[in-house]
Amino acid sequence: MPSYRKSSKQQYAVKRKKILSKVEAKLKTKAKTSKAKTATLPLPKAEKAESEAVASLKGGRKATLRFKGFGLNIKANVRYETEKVDPLIKTAYVADGKIVTKKFVGPKKRVVWVDEEGKEHDKSKVQQVQILDDGRMIPIKIEKTKVIEVEAVPAKVMDEFHPYSFLEIWGENEDDIDALRDLAFELKAKGMVGAVRKFSHGYGKLYVGFIKPVLSKDGKSFVLEMMLSENKKKHRRWMPTEKALKAKKKAEEPKVPELW
Repeated sequence: MPSYRKSSKQQYAVKRKKILSKVEAKLKTKAKTSKAKTATLPLPKAEKAESEAVASLKGGRKATLRFKGFGLNIKANVRYETEKVDPLIKTAYVADGKIVTKKFVGPKKRVVWVDEEGKEHDKSKVQQVQILDDGRMIPIKIEKTKVIEVEAVPAKVMDEFHPYSFLEIWGENEDDIDALRDLAFELKAKGMVGAVRKFSHGYGKLYVGFIKPVLSKDGKSFVLEMMLSENKKKHRRWMPTEKALKAKKKAEEPKVPELW
């Protein structure tokens, strides 16, 4: 018997690709472009300021702050972090036109100077420079301070700097102590401190200093204390001094009294 192939009843739908006309293609391209531009539009000034204020309160580590006193009982969730500051005078070491750092290598702890790429440079070519605000680097030589030049400034100026360390200063003989006593008395009486624009122990580090008198508990002795600093404070986590306004109640329809 002859074999007959049964015809399949399954139908296949062929989806034709829609061909856009030139006008439709232009409109579609314009819509995509408009959408992209809208997404990158800057925020209005008010919204941007609010967004930055909220962002400034984020980050840091979490803790709970508690305080009782002055009729207050405060419990607040807080965040904290180390203040981010830059050195007053930016210095670096350079060799062959590249910034290098000192590194100890090997079991014998050999001292080498390497750049960011890890390449070693000859020690004889290493030179200390100051990096200016415009990016220029000028060669400098920092030597140990032998003469401490002091000028009087308001005591509040000292509060603007980060303390690095504290030094005690005292006189070698009676005449020196008398001179320092006069300085201490005048600074204390006028509410000022002695400012030192440049101080260094050597070793490539440079500081500013602030001298103030410190009295003993019985008031019979004194010493001059100098705070050294290499950074000026720069606060970033500002909070508003006024309380936030509470949300206004939703407006309602006016109430009409009973007329009849």
